[in-house]
Amino acid sequence: MSEQPEASRPGHQAPSGALLLLLGFAVAVGAGGVPDAVAAEQVQPGMTSVYTQLVASHFGVPSGEARLLVEDLERAEDLPVVLLLARESGLSPSVILSRRQRGAPTQHTPWLEVARQVQLGGGVFYVEIAADQVDDRVRRPMGLFEGTPRAQWAGLDLTDDEVVDLTHVKVLSRHLMVEKGRVLEARERAGSWVASIPQLMGVP
Repeated sequence: MSEQPEASRPGHQAPSGALLLLLGFAVAVGAGGVPDAVAAEQVQPGMTSVYTQLVASHFGVPSGEARLLVEDLERAEDLPVVLLLARESGLSPSVILSRRQRGAPTQHTPWLEVARQVQLGGGVFYVEIAADQVDDRVRRPMGLFEGTPRAQWAGLDLTDDEVVDLTHVKVLSRHLMVEKGRVLEARERAGSWVASIPQLMGVP
């Protein structure tokens, strides 16, 4: 089953600015430039900045706009979902974000429902993954896609975490030109999508 084509695919090379920032952190930590006591506080924000810049580059969005979106999101890892839905619907990222935030302060509108509100549905999150590269993180949603006729994908039931995971596999594999299985392995080792970026960009 082939993956749905995208309206546009910006360049897939890792953005040089993000790579330089990431290399800077790697050198600083390796040389003892970031004290152990503050490493967790300084390196993680740095990784979030690299992550935000990379995602913004993939979607052709100014990094400053992407940073503002992250500030309003519950978690940075929702950023590629916002930008994917914005691109595929033709709406602005701020409109997508407003639909996400229409729920109670502690309960946002599910991403799948947001997709349906903008006339997309679950099919927009589909990404083709070879059977031998599917792991537990994406096994259930991939089973749903493979076992459901494409015409019925709009009605699939995907959780927010599954939407976020599928979107990252789609975006990172294309932008960094790496296999989907490697993307999932990096996420498993790192513990978060933000922290997986150094591994995927080849920084030790």
